[in-house]
Amino acid sequence: MQQHYINKPWWNKLIFFGREDGHLSKAQLDLLERKIIEKMKRAEIELDNNTQGNQSYIDKLSQFSALSLLSKVERVLIDIANINLFASDDTKFDRVDPTPNNDTISILFGGQHYTGSSYRDVFTKLVSTLVLSSDIAKLTDLINSTEPNTVQILGTLERVSGKGTKLTKAIDSSKYHVYVNFSKDALYKKIQILAHLTNNKVTFERW
Repeated sequence: MQQHYINKPWWNKLIFFGREDGHLSKAQLDLLERKIIEKMKRAEIELDNNTQGNQSYIDKLSQFSALSLLSKVERVLIDIANINLFASDDTKFDRVDPTPNNDTISILFGGQHYTGSSYRDVFTKLVSTLVLSSDIAKLTDLINSTEPNTVQILGTLERVSGKGTKLTKAIDSSKYHVYVNFSKDALYKKIQILAHLTNNKVTFERW
């Protein structure tokens, strides 16, 4: 921290976390670092650290323990401190669904057409199809065990802002809710992420 204080004068706040018993192995710390870097890059947050994080062997039990800790930390930050580490400028609460002027939105994803009256409508239809298919297994990094957020867009609980704005939509015939409170550009980026994770080609026909 002293080196950062001397060599990186742009920062003025610090958030740190750990286990109460102090038991975190180097492999767990490396995993947590990699996951946080991945989440910030997905949110298109500019990082001073350009590395991918260290690669260390980690057994499944240690991995589960580390990721459970990270999930708890994220919930405490959001629910108690009102801090979303992975939020970008596109994720401000927006009561108005971004919708074009009387045009139908259309994309071609994995050879299937998705159309709707708004960008969020098309996004929700696409995510619903993926969740109800075998592709759900490829979306584990996007799933939160509780409420979805701007990075883990799928969760098992509905999410509502402090002002009462519904930020998610329920996916029929599933236990999931999908976070939809994104701008047009942010939805475009999220769809590209979905295409990458599921190895599908996407064409934005009318966007």
